[in-house]
Amino acid sequence: MKKFQLIDLVRTFCIMAVWSGHLDPVLQKPRSGWTLWLWEHFQRNSMYGVFLFFGVSGYLITRVIAKGEGGLFNHSLRRFYVHRAGRILPLWLITVWIGICMVLTPHLSSAAYLDVFHPQTGPLSPLFWLSILTFTFNWFMAFYPAIGSSLFWVVLWSLSVEEQFYLFFPLALKFLKDEKRLYHFLIGLIVLCLAWRTGCYFWFPAQRFLQICTFFGAIDSIVVGILLYMVEERTRSFADRNPLQLFAVGGLGLVTLLTVYLNASFDSRELIFTPLLLNLGLALFLWGGLRMKFFASAWLSPFCLPGRYCYGGYLLHALVLSVVFPVIYQMGSWQGFGVFSLVTTLVAGLSYHFFEIPANQAIRSRLG
Repeated sequence: MKKFQLIDLVRTFCIMAVWSGHLDPVLQKPRSGWTLWLWEHFQRNSMYGVFLFFGVSGYLITRVIAKGEGGLFNHSLRRFYVHRAGRILPLWLITVWIGICMVLTPHLSSAAYLDVFHPQTGPLSPLFWLSILTFTFNWFMAFYPAIGSSLFWVVLWSLSVEEQFYLFFPLALKFLKDEKRLYHFLIGLIVLCLAWRTGCYFWFPAQRFLQICTFFGAIDSIVVGILLYMVEERTRSFADRNPLQLFAVGGLGLVTLLTVYLNASFDSRELIFTPLLLNLGLALFLWGGLRMKFFASAWLSPFCLPGRYCYGGYLLHALVLSVVFPVIYQMGSWQGFGVFSLVTTLVAGLSYHFFEIPANQAIRSRLG
């Protein structure tokens, strides 16, 4: 299946946004000027990078199902779940195993931020481990937000959202059976998510994890990606005839995306609409940008690497931080961020080529 370099470029932005937010406490901020403004606005909304990941995932998974045998509504559930297991489980299992080993060891340092494995709340409960093993950690974190002090584990909330989606979406397609019902269903999910985040704002204003980390608080971002694929397929002939209009749409989407990201805050009221607005901007940008030859340029390929290896870069970056901490501590923000990004991309690339791909192929071959 054809791969789009622009998708990896978007994922590079997403993963670097996440990294910047987690690195900010250990780096020295720029003293003044536009570099300070850019760093502050880039890293302060790093969690929104995860919601943009969701939008990309929705688009890609829908495309994978639709292009596979049987199409969107008659696909093989067995084939889909085997492929997802092959891609997700090997690195996830290694990550959990590393986390367990580190939790069983003494704290590595008196520096609170460096101790990325042990939550400040004390020993991890059986309910925590159950949520990890059942991919329901996002719900655990929503009701026990103090776990957010443990960087190594907190990243698993988004993986839980995606796995719940992977389980739910193929079954929903089998039940709905046609595009018209699917459109109505997806719009209903967006309304449900907006209602959930609005209700949490009014009744649980201090519980932001409950507002956005649960399945009902995050699924609309994935839904926008699904709708992007469906609209793109419906408008393919229009896009071929009107490249300038599509260029304008892509430009509007990019401006919308960057404007919302750089000016948003993590206020509970803004959280009601910001994830949806970000992904609408992303959808417009991808709709126009995926047909632009510029984004397929070989000159941009080095910037695709963090995005191409983003799964490993996301799950393993806390471990990398615990190792490179003495080197980058109190380094300037952009310099330290650059060093960390290079090391993490290298680690993620080695994991991808020498572990994830072979393990993926072995699982697919073994399970058919």
